[in-house]
Amino acid sequence: MPGIAPDRGTGTSLAPGLVWGWGIGSLGASTLHNGISFLALFYLSTVLGMDPALAGTLILAAKLYDIALDPLMGWISDRTRSRWGRRRPWLLAGAVVSAVGFVLLFNPAAPSGPGLVASAVGALLLYATGYTLFGIPYLAMPAEMTDDYHERSRLMSVRTICLTLGILAGGALAPVLVGAFGNGPEAYAGMSWVMGGLILATMLACFAGTRGARGTTPPPASAGSAGSKWRSAAGNRPFVTLILSKFCHLVGVAVSMSSLAFLVTTVLDRPASAMGGFVLASAAGSILSMPLWLAVSRGAGKRATYLVSVACYLPALLSWLLAAPGEATALFLARGFLTGMATGGLTLAAQAMLPDTIEHDFGRTGLRREAMFSAVYTVAEKLASAAGPFLLGLVLSAASGDRGIVLAAVVIPAVASTLSAIALLFYGLDRQLRSARAAAGG
Repeated sequence: MPGIAPDRGTGTSLAPGLVWGWGIGSLGASTLHNGISFLALFYLSTVLGMDPALAGTLILAAKLYDIALDPLMGWISDRTRSRWGRRRPWLLAGAVVSAVGFVLLFNPAAPSGPGLVASAVGALLLYATGYTLFGIPYLAMPAEMTDDYHERSRLMSVRTICLTLGILAGGALAPVLVGAFGNGPEAYAGMSWVMGGLILATMLACFAGTRGARGTTPPPASAGSAGSKWRSAAGNRPFVTLILSKFCHLVGVAVSMSSLAFLVTTVLDRPASAMGGFVLASAAGSILSMPLWLAVSRGAGKRATYLVSVACYLPALLSWLLAAPGEATALFLARGFLTGMATGGLTLAAQAMLPDTIEHDFGRTGLRREAMFSAVYTVAEKLASAAGPFLLGLVLSAASGDRGIVLAAVVIPAVASTLSAIALLFYGLDRQLRSARAAAGG
């Protein structure tokens, strides 16, 4: 079929050790990201006394640096030649740098003043560097590891489970450790050694566990300019459609996550600690639903799985419109479970489509540039996560009280998810790949 690399899946499954060996890398990366996201601002401003505006600026600067580094890392990884392939050397480097950056952030060289600022800047830059060193090559690997349409979904189901466990580790276990160690600066230092060890161990396990992973060779040097290469990449319509759809949804998710504390404390009149139950229920829904979403993907395809997940996500989201103080805890947790279940399907389907679009690019151009596309995908994720809190702040400023909170937490994510589904209606690659697989008897 013109324009697409044929689905060369033979029905041969990847070894479970290889699938989980790759997937466990997401546990380390997710723990790193969520540990910083949940704790860094509070730690720097409240525990160490740094001006909140300065602390927020430092964290934002690190995120912008992270985003700027992604395309460069994609270019480097695609052109790496080593006895470990194009990707795995960077998994090893990213593991070490990530763990060191996390530990150093919570063990500053100076407790206050310019020394604290310099220490925080250095640690945040290390964190961002390690996150990119590991994350971009890591996300490029599934497109190389297998050509099989369904095996890519299987890989991403394990990744989704590990991502969810990382959210629990960074967003729930880390605060519990801080409390167990006494809540002061020393408690954060102790927590960082435990969580840094977890980050290092899981990322190294990914490096070791992917030893037998299939790889591809770097593309030959070409005379084309960088601009022509990016224009060629932009001609990958399924990839552009997927990015647009994913960006819309993730903006809504970022708004929803940022507004959860407001919903729980203001609309439901519950303590902030109640968020822990909601997050746990959501994680359970995501993990337990993976077999279901894999079955849907096998039967109906990845695009259909995404659209069904949106259809499940919207009612769970809109149920917040009926929330009020005194709501039964069972209903509150059920909402979290259903939200997590739908989010699990969305995450699995979108991530499983990414290697398909990368393979489509290879069929169009003959170029192996998996990391470049992975970098663009990651940049879109990070921009969406930054846009969410910004939109939330605008809405809360324009419409105060419960009305503003519900508007931000429900209407924006609902509109964003609907736009995401509409965009994916124009994603034709899934249908073509399934037709090619059926014609081949796969």
